[in-house]
Amino acid sequence: MKSNKTNTRLFATMTILITSIMLLNFNSAKAVGPLGLHFKAGLSTPNDMISKVYSNENLTSNNIGSGNFFTENADMGYHLGVAARIELSDMFHFVGGVEFHRFPRSEFKIKDPQTGEIHQFKSTQNIFPIHAGINLAFINTNLVNVYATGGFAYNYISNSVDYVTDDSDYSVPLDMSPTDSRIGYFLGAGTDLDLQLLKLNLELKYQHINLIGKDSGEPDKQFLAISLGVIL
Repeated sequence: MKSNKTNTRLFATMTILITSIMLLNFNSAKAVGPLGLHFKAGLSTPNDMISKVYSNENLTSNNIGSGNFFTENADMGYHLGVAARIELSDMFHFVGGVEFHRFPRSEFKIKDPQTGEIHQFKSTQNIFPIHAGINLAFINTNLVNVYATGGFAYNYISNSVDYVTDDSDYSVPLDMSPTDSRIGYFLGAGTDLDLQLLKLNLELKYQHINLIGKDSGEPDKQFLAISLGVIL
């Protein structure tokens, strides 16, 4: 596990460093178009594994043992984000930025295999992707730009977990604020509409947040984000 986490941190550092170098080089290159800032907000729809905040290794304790895990789907969430977009050519744009995705409280339960007792929890997930990728424009006119997008992201994942119990003296020995970092990827499509006074963007993105750096037994976690934004 330590090796995976070390590789994740190394990959993340290299990603951020390469992204910064590319942004500086592209912004100063004569052949490259102007830098545009993209502010967006919208909805985030999670898969049923987003709310699983503990891996099988985390469920090993004196009280839980190797507990059975039962979870409900996380509620629909929302996100905010900002990105830089640099025109490399009429077809290719480099994009890089950061987003904040929040998934409101979901419920999950852990069953103690020794006693049969069920422990109930509620959790909130926060995901911060730092991403870099390429937009490929299929249509690029003064009025409209239609594109496909893809790239990689370093995801910082934080969770707030509450143990639901009537007995305030009883506690379960689990980390109630687990944090993780994972490398993932994103694929999507979008369109820009230039209204002269305002340039709008509509984008749909599929994000797989834990492709690299997963713990043993950790399920794949994905969500779908749809956003409306303004490009300056």
